Amino acid sequence: MRKSFSILASSVLLLLGSAQGIWAQNVGQYPFGTWASLYDVNDSGVAMGWGDVNGDTRIVGVALLGPNAGEWFKTGVSSNDDWNGEGGGIASNGMIVASITGNNGYARAYAWTAGYRAGIDLGTLRGDSGSAAIAVNHGGTLIVGLSYGDSGSTPVAWTLEVESNYGKPVTTWKIQRLPTGGLDQLGQVWQGVTLNWWGGWGVNDLGQIVGDAWSDNSDEIAVIWNPLPRGQGWTIQQLPHQSTVGVHKYTEALAINNQGDIAGDVNLGEGWCDDVCTDLPALWRMGSPQANTWKLIELTTLSGAQEGWNTALGINDVGDVVGISVDADGNSHATRWVVTNPSKPKVIGFPGDWSQAYQVNKSRIAVGSYSSGGGPYQPAAVAIH
Repeated sequence: MRKSFSILASSVLLLLGSAQGIWAQNVGQYPFGTWASLYDVNDSGVAMGWGDVNGDTRIVGVALLGPNAGEWFKTGVSSNDDWNGEGGGIASNGMIVASITGNNGYARAYAWTAGYRAGIDLGTLRGDSGSAAIAVNHGGTLIVGLSYGDSGSTPVAWTLEVESNYGKPVTTWKIQRLPTGGLDQLGQVWQGVTLNWWGGWGVNDLGQIVGDAWSDNSDEIAVIWNPLPRGQGWTIQQLPHQSTVGVHKYTEALAINNQGDIAGDVNLGEGWCDDVCTDLPALWRMGSPQANTWKLIELTTLSGAQEGWNTALGINDVGDVVGISVDADGNSHATRWVVTNPSKPKVIGFPGDWSQAYQVNKSRIAVGSYSSGGGPYQPAAVAIH
């Protein structure tokens, strides 16, 4: 269950230079309203997120590179629902996935490409009230998220299918229920606990999906779905929740790269922010692809201490991990780690005294948000080296 923030913004910055942001270039004034937030960026340097459009929350985006740098775009539909801050993604072909507000007031998973007037309502599982598309792979062929009702949700994937329409091939998106492997049953993971909420948060081009299962009391486990041969579905396994630090009752998997490495976080308490919030950024390193094994590593925080709210939100295919971490003075900064040296965090270099990074592409452009002096949050993009 990703923690989201309300983002207030008027402009977006692209910082080029070192990981400390040597100089900044304003690449465009946000033109549609008073706030915006960037959540993902594809390998062509196009970012997507959420923004205020004349008082209405909608999916928005901006080109960060090339002749269209600084040009913003928006959908023509509302996203005023509880899931509009829970991710979203953009594929290499420019297709954006997120959620919009359905006719019944619940979120509806949505796929849309800038330049087209309308997108595609991806639908829900039969009997559910709403759905949310959280992430898409680079190739734009696999979307993941959830389908939900009032008392729980089901992890789902949407796959591209080719159907015949009057003898002509037509591609459509088909929703598929991801298996829970019995982990959703009362007492299966923890005594007296039912994990009734599920979602897929990240996906790679190999068809691997990562996500979470959580209870109404925020007990949570990180899981991965590995694809079966010949497109026959997926198998589920719980990701390791024990490391040299100890056993974590709260774990969260948020993103996965094409090497099978996973970014997320773990909590040192009995649940999410139990009494004192001590959340650590986490990396699950892929061990043996044949055996589907991972090793849990707690990433070092900026302060070096295991305290405060720290999390890894995104990861690219060249081994950069980005997120948020608290420094020795108690300030939260957008932070970058490297898979091969996870004990050496660096401040990415967003402006302001608070910042976080949501995702980073293979060109090492990280997107996120910042604020100064408790003022409105603003989106930013940084080229890290």
